[in-house]
Amino acid sequence: MPLTPKRVILVLLVSLLAAGLVVVIMGALGEYTKTRGRFLLTALSLSGFSLLALTPSLLAQRANHRYWGYAGLGIAGLAYLLFVGGIWGTPDSDAYWKSVAIASLGSVSLCQVCWLLLMTRPRALIARTAWLTAGAASGLVLALAVIAIIVEIRSAPFWWAVTILIFVQVSGGIAAPILNRWPSHPVKAIGS
Repeated sequence: MPLTPKRVILVLLVSLLAAGLVVVIMGALGEYTKTRGRFLLTALSLSGFSLLALTPSLLAQRANHRYWGYAGLGIAGLAYLLFVGGIWGTPDSDAYWKSVAIASLGSVSLCQVCWLLLMTRPRALIARTAWLTAGAASGLVLALAVIAIIVEIRSAPFWWAVTILIFVQVSGGIAAPILNRWPSHPVKAIGS
């Protein structure tokens, strides 16, 4: 059963409904328990998985770049399973939670790459520059964050640099489709 965009949106809506239902049940019973909290986190993390799986599921429907979509779906699914396993299994392992963080960052990064690959090839130079910058920043953020998680870098300047790269990544991802709508040739003046 392929994970189509419609199914991803359906999973998103059902998971949000389930999270709301858990909150209503906790409110009606007037108590919070660990188990209900785990159900709430499971439903909310499924919503996050659905959001991260949406662009890869769209890309997986296309003939070109289909495998990037499959990779994005796979890493998002892995991140979800690891996170939910951590919620319910409560592993007391630093290495386990590092792997959850790395898989989650990989999912976010591949979601960004799939978003960029969904666009038609940017025509204008400025759009192409934003597109390439966002893609490069996406890979660089992932690489730096994974290294920092593994070797436990806590230096504030390092994380400020990563934060700036995240800003460049998000800005480029937003700017590229907007700038791609601009004409790639100069506009002639009226009456020329």
